[in-house]
Amino acid sequence: MILKSIIGKKTRATALLVEVVVVTIIGWLIIEPVAINTTKYLMPAGYDYDRLVMLTIDCLDEQSHLYDESYENTERKKMYGNLLRMIREREGVENATLTSYQSFEMNGRSSNGMHADSIYIKKGVENLDFNMTSIIFFPKTDFFATFGIKDANGKLFQEPEMTEGSYIISNSVAKALFPETTAIGKEIFPVSDWCPYAITAAGITADMPYVKGDGRIGTYYQVSDIDGWASPHAITMRLRDGVNKRKFIENLTTDLSRYRSGNFYLTHPVSMSDQRDEIFAEKQRDLTQKWIIVAFFFVNVFLGVAGTFYVQCKTRIPDAGVMRAFGAPRSAIIRNIVGEALITTFIGWIIGSAIYLIYLKSKGFPMETDASPIMQYLRPMWHDTKLGRYSVIGGIILLLLLVTSALGAWLPARKVGRVPIVDSLHDE
Repeated sequence: MILKSIIGKKTRATALLVEVVVVTIIGWLIIEPVAINTTKYLMPAGYDYDRLVMLTIDCLDEQSHLYDESYENTERKKMYGNLLRMIREREGVENATLTSYQSFEMNGRSSNGMHADSIYIKKGVENLDFNMTSIIFFPKTDFFATFGIKDANGKLFQEPEMTEGSYIISNSVAKALFPETTAIGKEIFPVSDWCPYAITAAGITADMPYVKGDGRIGTYYQVSDIDGWASPHAITMRLRDGVNKRKFIENLTTDLSRYRSGNFYLTHPVSMSDQRDEIFAEKQRDLTQKWIIVAFFFVNVFLGVAGTFYVQCKTRIPDAGVMRAFGAPRSAIIRNIVGEALITTFIGWIIGSAIYLIYLKSKGFPMETDASPIMQYLRPMWHDTKLGRYSVIGGIILLLLLVTSALGAWLPARKVGRVPIVDSLHDE
């Protein structure tokens, strides 16, 4: 009955079919990057950012009337230590650490190019090159405990004894470099012109993105002395359970004048949640715009389907009256009309998807990704393979089309199904 109804109204069915085909093709174009970027956005941070608050460390200018020359010869390490101690003593603070400009959710970034073990060539990985991003921390300042960083087994990471000749690496980096043995104690970088000593692995942490939306990248933790080349940029504190973060920041802002050591002082308290959102803001705007475009086209599908079936209401009323006269329930009439919309949509989705996939084949199936081939192998996701990617994207488009089409047809179908039998057969 549904197929006969479609064939009997082929002019309007064809118009709806063409609309669905066009929206399907557009859907493929816009949903693929949106779905991949949304997946990157939803990747867990890997640390307890909800309980973290960051304060920037600043220094008084020599021209300031508050500048004190008597502190010029005072060790910076002592002044940083005083600021850290004062923050740790503040009510509501569970722990605090000094952080560098190269740390989580910071704008500073430094990366090293690496080459994975050649064993992965036998496993089908064609390109072994990958990057790992540096995170600078200051030893014995409770950096890992403050951030709540986990080890490769999901337990709280315990900071090992560190030297300038050792790094802590993330789990994916450890697997890429040392697939058949533990990485701890193994050489990451040999002696070279830029480094007079070999760099070894001192520990392994869980994988975490450097900033929100980074995707799958390798990271390593590099130690720096407080008086060294990378001076502390901020103090990051971890609040106790149950502390109201917004109220805490409000009260801390009022008391900021108390937190000064020598010519160093603390300023600009910000929650790590807000810091993450600020770093991700530009990407978030782009992602939001794409989702708005997606919504726009599927609203058009809904209006197109609803409009098509509303226009056909008068012509369908006699048919519905005959069905009702022979005992068909209202639900059967609604099912027929909704089924007609769903079948038309499904056919349109097949045609539109076939056209787009033929186009992709002509382009060699370009696949945007967030990770190097070795990271894809070690941390696979649904969009790494053609089958996984196009199955998921096609399924999302089909689901959205079916939902909007079903809703668009259901509204006029209810109107047709509610018409009294006598009125529907009046012209017959």
